[in-house]
Amino acid sequence: MSKSTKVQQEQNQNAKEAAEIQNKAIREFVEEKAGDSRTKGPVDESTARLPDDQNRLITQHNLRK
Repeated sequence: MSKSTKVQQEQNQNAKEAAEIQNKAIREFVEEKAGDSRTKGPVDESTARLPDDQNRLITQHNLRK
């Protein structure tokens, strides 16, 4: 293997390692800032959705337009 090939491989390896470190840091930052999406807020699943009957009425009304 020539010296330039070894240098190129080493640079590629360094770039991969740097990208992995950066990806890990970004992932940790996003997880920390985003929080847990499963935690209950002011609106939960029971109040966020319309009942099926109401959805059906809205759909029928929209189809008539």
